[in-house]
Amino acid sequence: MDVNGRLIRAVQLATHKLSSHGEFDTLLRDVLKICVEAVGANGGTIYLHDPATNRLVFQHVLPAEVEPKLPMKDIPDDFGMAGAAFMSQKTLLKEIPERPESELNPFERATGIVVRSMVATPLMMEDEQPIGVVQLLNKQDEPFNDTDGAVLDTIASVATMAYHNFRLQEESTRASTLLGMGKVSHDIGNLAASLYASLSFGEMAIDELKRTLEPAKVSEEAQENLESLDPLVGDLRQSVDRIVGYSRLISDMSAGRSLRPNLQLGCMAKTIENGAAYLETEARSKHVSMIYDIQADVPDSAFDDLYVFRIVQNLVGNSIKAVYETIEEEALSRAEEDELLGSVIVRYRFVEDEHWFEVVDSGPGMPPEVARRILSGNARSQWSKAGGSGWGTKIVLELANSHDGKVEIESEPGQGSTFRVRFPHRQIEADRN
Repeated sequence: MDVNGRLIRAVQLATHKLSSHGEFDTLLRDVLKICVEAVGANGGTIYLHDPATNRLVFQHVLPAEVEPKLPMKDIPDDFGMAGAAFMSQKTLLKEIPERPESELNPFERATGIVVRSMVATPLMMEDEQPIGVVQLLNKQDEPFNDTDGAVLDTIASVATMAYHNFRLQEESTRASTLLGMGKVSHDIGNLAASLYASLSFGEMAIDELKRTLEPAKVSEEAQENLESLDPLVGDLRQSVDRIVGYSRLISDMSAGRSLRPNLQLGCMAKTIENGAAYLETEARSKHVSMIYDIQADVPDSAFDDLYVFRIVQNLVGNSIKAVYETIEEEALSRAEEDELLGSVIVRYRFVEDEHWFEVVDSGPGMPPEVARRILSGNARSQWSKAGGSGWGTKIVLELANSHDGKVEIESEPGQGSTFRVRFPHRQIEADRN
């Protein structure tokens, strides 16, 4: 096929596959696959540029089994041939002569792939800055040539347009969702105000009842029931406080306002355990056991109780859904009402002047690219029965960031997942000084 034929074929294939993508990660994987197939390469890597760090951030590699062997993933945006293509905004070709084993580079030694030829193409449209780079290796039977470069330039332009369209759709969806969340949070706040009034009236009624009753003439059972009302009302007030606080939090996020955590010295272990305990009924209904591994002898730290409570609820709730989705329908149909078929561990530790909160589940696990997408805030819920939007993890990231915390994920397909939030230890007195 001549160069014009290959260009037309590349445009047809790229436009067909990339024009209507709904998943960011799949889009990038398809871009790399199309490039590899279009020029007959044996494999390659796709990077996106991060202007904040001046690095090319690894996204995918083909063949996929090479990824664990890579000596490095993210690279400086001026490093190697990929960096040169990014900086020059031009497709670069290179043929590499045969060398002795002693002269192989770290990539070749780590992966066992000897590089014979390379091509690197910036992902960009004309007269615009590149958004990343595709780098391919080892064309079958011959080096890469100018025709291959022309084909890759065309695919890169179509792929970049698809990328920008995806981002615009994401921003539009985000704006619409935030607007809706802001309205809902406003309504919740109004409803909670009426609950406050009812609680205040209830507390006054209980106090008046205690005053008018003569303790000597009240049965022991009635006295116990009366005394049980105080903690009940206290729990209700705390729940309403959390509802109001969360509605304000969502309102701030929807309006783009900076989060303002109310840092108070307290026991983070208690907040974490309470947050998880609220979900025990849901877990049992889904045949998932909740296991607690909470370190008690931890120094108090300054944190926002509502924010940490919400982080716990979101991460534990997501893990319960993940575990439930992996339980086979046949097992569910045979299970007794109280039979547990999966587990979620809620763990809290004080490690090297940090407070570590972890949620460990027996779910399906995930590949590295999915974990990266979650940590970038670009994830949607993958649990079909749950029907989530992915906002839970976005909220976790923002709440953790408001505490200078760091969110991490350790996971492998088929091995479950560990979500970890590391909070720096804070003492209010030290911070005020």
